[in-house]
Amino acid sequence: MKPIPVENKGWNYLDSCSCDTEFIEYLETFPLDKVNSTTIFHLGPGLHHKVGLWAATKSNVFVRALTITPEEVQEYIRLSTESPWLNSRYLVDFGDIHLMSHLLLPRFDFIALFHLGEISTQVYDPEYPGVGIEDVLKNLSYRLSMGGEMLFFERSVAWESIHGIVKLSLYNRYSYKMSNFKNLAIYRKE
Repeated sequence: MKPIPVENKGWNYLDSCSCDTEFIEYLETFPLDKVNSTTIFHLGPGLHHKVGLWAATKSNVFVRALTITPEEVQEYIRLSTESPWLNSRYLVDFGDIHLMSHLLLPRFDFIALFHLGEISTQVYDPEYPGVGIEDVLKNLSYRLSMGGEMLFFERSVAWESIHGIVKLSLYNRYSYKMSNFKNLAIYRKE
């Protein structure tokens, strides 16, 4: 069996990849302080952990992130050790989204898949046990609350190759309404 294709180097924040900043700006358009809680799944937190650190400043926003980069997990461990309160609002898991079972996940209000498809060539290898992007979307759709939103970054290096899969997969499963915020493609489950 093929091993997980680990990314050896974590990702620093880059101005050219503004997805996390735009996501936070988008989230701040909602009256988050007026709801019981908001749950977010975030693929690829980066070494900066911008979304998780932002969520930790809110009383009712909770983020679970997934990375395939050990360096990003180590940075999370450093941050959460220095600031234990971070653990109550933000959690980072290590793994490949193509192998993750939706049964291990709770329901989410937002699923941010800004880097989906950027590190996915392993799924084309017949010896790799992971599922393709369409099945990843299907599995995550099960975990998205009604009225919840799945978000993608239109400036991702993979967006052009996965955009058609995203549209077909989401529209065939549920009724999704598409909108945009800056460079974010937003699919609302209705």
